[in-house]
Amino acid sequence: MDTAEVATQTKRSALKPHSKKSVRTKEEVIEIETKIKSCEFEVFGIVQDVSFRHYTLRRAQKLGIHGWCMNSEYGTVVGLIQGCLRSFEAMRLWLTYTGSPTSRIDKCVFGPTSDLDDFTFDEFTIRI
Repeated sequence: MDTAEVATQTKRSALKPHSKKSVRTKEEVIEIETKIKSCEFEVFGIVQDVSFRHYTLRRAQKLGIHGWCMNSEYGTVVGLIQGCLRSFEAMRLWLTYTGSPTSRIDKCVFGPTSDLDDFTFDEFTIRI
């Protein structure tokens, strides 16, 4: 059977050539991956007395995040995170959706994100 005779695509679903996309150089990729992002956060819900800060510390250490977190007087957890783009975004997702096993996150609010040349904290800590 000749394959030219078999029509498996309609005009609408026919494959189209890829559009030309900009290609990044190796130096540009390295620069993007080494830029440090920083922002403050506040997590609302049941996040105190459920080991939220300790799980946050462990996750930050695992991802290479610098900064701090602490309980606020309003029943929330506040803090600041700094990290390379991929780790920074992973930490934001963890704070927004995961947290500690016994916590309940209602919402997580992030402040403006800024770019840094270097970390302003040596590690991630829990403040009292």
